[in-house]
Amino acid sequence: MSTEPVELTVADARNHFSQRVNRAAFGDEITYVTRGRKHERVAAIVPIELVEAYEELLDEQDGRVAHQRLEEIRSGDAEVVPAEDVAKELGL
Repeated sequence: MSTEPVELTVADARNHFSQRVNRAAFGDEITYVTRGRKHERVAAIVPIELVEAYEELLDEQDGRVAHQRLEEIRSGDAEVVPAEDVAKELGL
């Protein structure tokens, strides 16, 4: 990111929303939105590339976990419960 992140209250973020979105989109700026007396960060306006990179990381992590679980099933190290048993237990 090219500049230091900015923190704005919810009200200020609302008043400057278009400007903050443009700065995220074209200036790679992050805006943290805060709320309350302690100015707790509750949201952020960020460049889309940052969100897409985060989603890719999550997808990769999900893939690794799925691969590990399949290996555990194949090796007999995992308890396998048939879907019918799960549905019955849940009353579905």
